[in-house]
Amino acid sequence: MNMISITLNGRQCDVLKGASINDLLPIVETNGHQVAVVLNSRIVCPEERAEFILSENDDVDILIYSGGG
Repeated sequence: MNMISITLNGRQCDVLKGASINDLLPIVETNGHQVAVVLNSRIVCPEERAEFILSENDDVDILIYSGGG
């Protein structure tokens, strides 16, 4: 298997080469609803997540919205 190393929410993470942002969502235990994704300081819209193929040393933050009062 060909793996690349990225930073996911501040932690080093190895993923398969060719993985997209959508492939990361199960890692952070979300279905992709009510999350914001930032790739290398750029906000990625939900409809673009499948198109973004990760590269070595990418920095990804997945922010999960939570309601509260």
